Amino acid sequence: MRIALVGPFSGGSLAAGFPALADGSLPLGYPGAPLMTTLARALVDRGHEVAAISTCYTSPVAALEPFRHWERRPGREIDVYFCPQRPHSFRSGGGRCGRAVDAFRFEREGLRAAIDHFRPELIHAHWTYEFVWAALASGVPTLATAHDSPAKVLRYMPNLYRLVRYAMARHVIARCTHLTAVSPDLERDIRRWAPRPIAVVANPIAEAMFDAPGCPPPAFDSRRLVMALNGWVQLKNGAKALRAFQLARRSDERLRLVCFGADYESGGAAQRWAAANGCADAVEFRGPTPHAAMMEEFRRSMALLHPSRLEACSMSIGEAMSLGLPVIAGETTGGVAWQLDSGRAGMLVDINDPASMARAITALAADRSAWARISAAGRTRARELFRLETIVDAYLGLYDGLRRDSPQRWMAATSTP
Repeated sequence: MRIALVGPFSGGSLAAGFPALADGSLPLGYPGAPLMTTLARALVDRGHEVAAISTCYTSPVAALEPFRHWERRPGREIDVYFCPQRPHSFRSGGGRCGRAVDAFRFEREGLRAAIDHFRPELIHAHWTYEFVWAALASGVPTLATAHDSPAKVLRYMPNLYRLVRYAMARHVIARCTHLTAVSPDLERDIRRWAPRPIAVVANPIAEAMFDAPGCPPPAFDSRRLVMALNGWVQLKNGAKALRAFQLARRSDERLRLVCFGADYESGGAAQRWAAANGCADAVEFRGPTPHAAMMEEFRRSMALLHPSRLEACSMSIGEAMSLGLPVIAGETTGGVAWQLDSGRAGMLVDINDPASMARAITALAADRSAWARISAAGRTRARELFRLETIVDAYLGLYDGLRRDSPQRWMAATSTP
């Protein structure tokens, strides 16, 4: 099949997954976990013709307009398109209004142009905002995957930008006749807006994560926790986690915490707050970190502290589980209890109460047998939920559903030279 994957791709992860692209020519794209590249790599390995279509907010608009195309050719196994994204939400720049002013119309037009250029038989579009909207507008049979709950995001981030995003998602989801969600909690959140039943398919994790050695016994003795969050915002709840860590250190001064992600760099918002509030002792602020390096840090640590108030299918939690790194996370945070098998594959706590998180940290640090049991249970649960081959099989079955539901459109697409 000729498949367009439309969503937030990272240039770095594409270069890692497809070595012929590692010449430094790809833009940054969306930094973060290599979710989209993992799926693209798997589909290419199954023999499909694949295009990765995304936007980039770090490159000048003129450098990408209407898109830049890295063409599939011998040795290069995938087509890659990066389209321009305006740098500001509302403020004008370069003679254009902010992207939220017109509901990302400029970005959607770029994505449409890239889709039209590739001429796919089907589209698999991710995140129910501009990516899925552009895919649906193309007229090509589209499977959409929802990765967050727009209403809950707006609740935790009540601002005009998130209101625009919420309205976009409502518009998009109501038009998705083939839709998946990455967790049962998310499916329940959005089912009332969708015209048809929603399939639940978890986020995939690369097989290499499961094949790699898990956290070795010395990781328990490291007394080091890791935290991977992007954004110093209420939704991510970093302040309560930093308070919890300092409470835990009253019982065990050997404890250390390493923070990864945007706003958690040295001198960043998180460190400034920690220093001003007496929460910086034994905390190292690393900030954005290459994925492979961060996973190696996970493997050598005692636990992942994940205080986020909202998740659907957290990649950080899934990756930690796949490595056997015990997870401490929110008992009421959407998707988390499901990932952690109701507490059998991790530790569920009240993430709004620093004392609750601190008790979990100190209890885990004091019990080697519990640590080993949670580590093993997490790896087992991760294999159940996130194995790449299982996820790809599920998606291929849904692609076949598109073929059955759109036979005339499918025949027209496949007959196009």
